Amino acid sequence: MKTTIAILVVDDEQIVLDSIKKLLRKTPYIVHTALNVQDALLLLQKTPIDIVLTDLMMPEIDGLEFMRMIKQERPHLPIIMITGYATINTALQATQLGAFDYVAKPFTRKELHSVLKRASELVQTTGSVDTVTDDKQTSEIQDSKIQGFKSIGDNSWIVLEEEGTVLVGIDHDFLHAVGTIQTIYLPAVGDELRQGSSFLQIISTDLQSHTVLAPLSGTVVAVNQHIAENPTTALQDPHSKGWVIRLKPSRFDLEIQELGL
Repeated sequence: MKTTIAILVVDDEQIVLDSIKKLLRKTPYIVHTALNVQDALLLLQKTPIDIVLTDLMMPEIDGLEFMRMIKQERPHLPIIMITGYATINTALQATQLGAFDYVAKPFTRKELHSVLKRASELVQTTGSVDTVTDDKQTSEIQDSKIQGFKSIGDNSWIVLEEEGTVLVGIDHDFLHAVGTIQTIYLPAVGDELRQGSSFLQIISTDLQSHTVLAPLSGTVVAVNQHIAENPTTALQDPHSKGWVIRLKPSRFDLEIQELGL
C-alpha cells in the first residue's frame, strides 16, 4: 500500500496552479505542477505520479487530448478533469473517454479534497485504477419503464417524493454490467452535490472502477446504509430498497428543464 500520493496538476494559468498548491499545502500529497501538456508529459516520464488533475480547456492541446495521450502509456492512471463548464454532458464526455472524475470551477477546498481522497483510496486499495466506459452509458435521457422513475445520464435514476426530496439510485442494467461489487464509496449526509459530479464510486471484484454522476445538484439528507454494508445484495432491487441517497435539490426546476424532463 502506498504511503504517499503524488499529484500532477496541469493548467495554463500560474494563478490556478498556485491556488491548488495552496489548497493542498497542509495535506500528505506531493504536488507537482505544469503549465502545459508538453512539460506535463516530460514530468510523467521521469517522476512517479499517482493522480493527474488537469484543466479541460487549454491552448494547443486540451485536457481530453492530454488524457488520451496518458491512457496510451498508463491506462490505469486516474485523471481528474477541471472545467468551467458545469454540465452533466461535459462530465459524461470526460468520464466516457476515461476520466476518473470531474470537478467544476469554482470548486471549494472540500470538493477538491473529496475527489482526491476517493482517487487516493482507490490507488491505495488496488494499486491502480481502471476507468471503464460501459457501452450502455449515454447522455441521452430516457423514460424508465417503471412508473414514476426517470433515468438520467450516467445510469442513474431519480424519483420526486411528496416532501420535495428526491431519491437517487442506479439503473439495473448498469449494475448487471458491473457484476459483483467489492467496494462502494458513498457520499455522506450533508455533502453538497453538483449535477454532473461523481456522487459514488464502485469497485467490482475484477478491480474495475465505475463512476456514477449526480443527476441533480443539492444536499444529501440520507444515505442507504444497507448499500454500504452489503452493496451487491442491497442493489439487487435497485428501484425499491436499493435506492442510494435522498437528496434535497437546490436547482430542481432549472435542472429538470435543462434535462428535458
